[in-house]
Amino acid sequence: MFDWYDFVLLGNMLCDIETEEAMRTAISRFYYGFFGIVRRYLINVRHKFYLSDSDVNVHGYVLNELKRSNDSTEPEMSKILNKLRIFRNHADYDEEYDKEFFDDFFEKEIQLNSAIDIVGYFKNHPNY
Repeated sequence: MFDWYDFVLLGNMLCDIETEEAMRTAISRFYYGFFGIVRRYLINVRHKFYLSDSDVNVHGYVLNELKRSNDSTEPEMSKILNKLRIFRNHADYDEEYDKEFFDDFFEKEIQLNSAIDIVGYFKNHPNY
């Protein structure tokens, strides 16, 4: 089974390459890595089987499940995932390269490290 965390590691490696292509790809890999981990957690642990569907709305559904949770870790992850999604949309769809926008993402490395710590919460669940 694919380990979504490998996308996070790839994103980290791409951060060392200071080209527009590497920056855009790094942001995309961070988002999809976190998204994949959280989605698998919601399906396997919280039994939100409707998230198995690859419907384009699954990204919003995952965020909503996290936001509505009574577990304090999950709403926090929804905030991080939503920020990553905004950056990912910019990286994947905007043709103009806004260096300040991308620099802002990478300057917030503390948030990425926090997200990586939170991801451990999801990945380390016995039913993950």
